[in-house]
Amino acid sequence: MQKLRVVLYTLILITSVSVKGQEIIQVDSMKFPWYAPSINYVQFYHKSAIKHFYESLNQTDKMKISIMHMGDSHIQSEIPTGVARQLLQQKYGDGGRGLVFPYSAAKTYSSIHYSSKHAGNWQYAKTLKVPPTIPLGIMGMSIKTEDSTASLTYTFNNKFPSNYTTLKIYCNIDSLSYDVNIETDGVVYPVEINPLSLTNNLPYVTVNVSSISNVITLKCVKTKKSQKELLFYGLEITCNDDKGIVYHSAGVGGARFKGLLHIEKFNSHLKTINPDLVILDLGTNDFLYDDSIKSNLRSEIVEIITNIRIATPLASVLLCTTQDLYYKQKNIESCEKFSSLLQGVAKELDCALWDWFWISGGPKVLKNWQSEGLARTDLIHLTNSGYKVKGKLLYDGIENTMAYIKKNPTKDSLIIDVRKVKERKNREFSLHEIAKKDSVTLLPKSDSSKIQTTLVKEDKILDVQIKQVEVSPHIPVKHDSVVVHIPTSEVLTTKIDTQKVINVESVPTTLTTTLVPDSVISKEALLDSLNTLAVVAEQKRMDAKRTHSILPISDKISVLYKEEILQELISTKPIHKNSTKNTSKQLTISQKKLSETNETPVKDTVVTIVLPKPIKKTPKKPKYTYYKVRRGDNLSIIADRNRCTVDQLKTWNSLRRTTIDVGQSLVIMRK
Repeated sequence: MQKLRVVLYTLILITSVSVKGQEIIQVDSMKFPWYAPSINYVQFYHKSAIKHFYESLNQTDKMKISIMHMGDSHIQSEIPTGVARQLLQQKYGDGGRGLVFPYSAAKTYSSIHYSSKHAGNWQYAKTLKVPPTIPLGIMGMSIKTEDSTASLTYTFNNKFPSNYTTLKIYCNIDSLSYDVNIETDGVVYPVEINPLSLTNNLPYVTVNVSSISNVITLKCVKTKKSQKELLFYGLEITCNDDKGIVYHSAGVGGARFKGLLHIEKFNSHLKTINPDLVILDLGTNDFLYDDSIKSNLRSEIVEIITNIRIATPLASVLLCTTQDLYYKQKNIESCEKFSSLLQGVAKELDCALWDWFWISGGPKVLKNWQSEGLARTDLIHLTNSGYKVKGKLLYDGIENTMAYIKKNPTKDSLIIDVRKVKERKNREFSLHEIAKKDSVTLLPKSDSSKIQTTLVKEDKILDVQIKQVEVSPHIPVKHDSVVVHIPTSEVLTTKIDTQKVINVESVPTTLTTTLVPDSVISKEALLDSLNTLAVVAEQKRMDAKRTHSILPISDKISVLYKEEILQELISTKPIHKNSTKNTSKQLTISQKKLSETNETPVKDTVVTIVLPKPIKKTPKKPKYTYYKVRRGDNLSIIADRNRCTVDQLKTWNSLRRTTIDVGQSLVIMRK
């Protein structure tokens, strides 16, 4: 009976968690062989690097602790941080939601946990573009308005717990600032932003409310002539209970490390938040575009850590490496170099390290993530599911380290040797290259007089004898042809998957999104804009999935070549010598591949595979009429009148019984 209660309690707990937050994806190392759970730890060279956070985490039942997670586009949508927040608060207690920002006023995508909208004219600044035009806050963004009627509205996915009764408005507190009216759960709370009445020198104004609904609105109110503007940095939502965890997530798409050095309110805001753990999760935009680690990157990271130590001397600092990345289909080798760089910084400045690069699989592994639906096609960002995996693994890494320290109180360091992981990856690369080489060079020998090209369509095989023709340096082929050079000493098997042939004529000629900048746009800004589109599309897709909507037929890709029109796909044609254009795709197997054999190379054979234009077959429309049932009719009488059988009538009209009603219309098929 006791076991049954435990099982029921567990099911109730899991259900409540999934309703309150997002679904947590469990990471199976058997399904994802690139994941290395044995190295998923928060590393430290000395226990002092993580000691404060470890001790604070064990006292969350008596005191509230906070985590400040700063990052780039991987963090702005709050998917990985949302998962980590949910799991940590589930175990150690919910101390509050943390900081939220009205992203719509900054013209960028929002967190997946809430949306925002604004009214009036707002200026904005981000760490994406430095130096900023207006002072920046700890969220890496800020907005400013001189419109006394402007407003901001947050709409959260879920209503907050009843103990969430405190709001903190981070803004400029001076004589120029407008006052604010906060409206939530049907109640309006006037807020006076007066530096004379706020003598505590805090960078925010505290508002105590009776309850918070899922909608919070802030409206500017001008009550004095001196008031001209409102400079807003964010809103913190928390509870009065002095226990649990508050997890702040501050991500800015396209941001670099140096952007944090341009946050004017960095010291005052961080000192006020007083985090027990500061997570630095940037780096992608520092080396992505040219695949190089800049000489000043290390000094920028060191300066940021120094600023954190000045603002919060006791806080533990956790450095996160980037994942494997690609840019323009080229693998970024600097990801591994960046991992080594942060290892050196962590050792020198007594910081903790979460080596996400190796935990996620090391180099050239992101395409494996993509094949599992965890990475987007840009091979830079993850999908929603991929970011949930990252958040779950971050939580696991923290928990693994907390358990390690508890189990080994005398150990002063926890360093993971990734050399074995590197050796395993090198072996995988070597085997891959050997297999790739063997697939080209180790081809079966055969008699050149019996060579055939085989076209495979499912279980149907068409064999066509190849004719010997003369090779010309310039081969004129029509647009609907594919030319294949085949050495006559080798066998080539060509497979055509008819399910993947797309009607090119049905694809729009323009598939680009035009971005019109005020001036020259940077690569980071462009990437941020593209990521915004991707996140919005992903959010719409998830919304459609939740509402069980079905895509219209017009949005689906139709198959051009059906099995019934696969006729005479292969034909050989003579090659003209005087042609100068070659608009077809060519696949040439070089004669150098036969250098290891003693056979004398022979001339290439050219086969032209002509793809016919699609044949549109219009099915014949069945001829039918309708018969309206009259008084006294039955199926037998109607069948006799229309020269058919009762069974046919039942089949045509999907009738299970012989009972029919007067006035009912029946379908009568005609031959």
